[in-house]
Amino acid sequence: MITFPGPASALVTLPVAPDRDGIARVLSLERFAQEDLPGVRATIPSFNRLLVEGTPSRWDPGEIRSRLEAAARDALQAAPKTPRAAKVSLPVCYDLDLAPDLEHLAAKAQLPPRDVARLHSTPTYLVLATGFAPGFAYLGDVDARIATPRRPSPRARVPQGAVGIADRRTGVYPTEGPGGWCLVGRVPSVLFEDAAERIARFTPGGPVEFRPIGRKDYEAECG
Repeated sequence: MITFPGPASALVTLPVAPDRDGIARVLSLERFAQEDLPGVRATIPSFNRLLVEGTPSRWDPGEIRSRLEAAARDALQAAPKTPRAAKVSLPVCYDLDLAPDLEHLAAKAQLPPRDVARLHSTPTYLVLATGFAPGFAYLGDVDARIATPRRPSPRARVPQGAVGIADRRTGVYPTEGPGGWCLVGRVPSVLFEDAAERIARFTPGGPVEFRPIGRKDYEAECG
């Protein structure tokens, strides 16, 4: 489906799940838009959607729709290709006082907290989208055994570097603020203090891993 939210923008929604396969197909469509559409100024991929922004003087909605529809069909028919990108490795401490929801999630999953931490840190995740806050990345997919809904009541304050889970997604809060994800660990906040670096760290389709560390290493990295 293609809609036009602005005079020189198009939003393409692919009929795929918002997961690894979906973002790979969206990124294939993004490459087409960047390389072959006239007057494209910016593209924003997210889950199973792509926003394309163009230059008004070079924007022909009829032509844009026709070419994006053809490219979307190609993206759906071809085998999805995950882009090559440098892996982001984030150290995370799963100590209970840094993970206020870990015990509750462990009890719900009928697992020891250490097994929840192991299941969370085992996969290599993909960045499915960025947003919510500058430097926040939606990562997927979390092991189904530890997937959990958002908290019924969001916290007024979530610390910078907190690692959360919501459904099959996980992510790191890049700044202090309110939030409703279940908190299962903490990344040293020093890794998110530089605004430009935290915004540039994650790109859609890029791989991310969580590397468990002990409390001493966590304190050392925090300075």
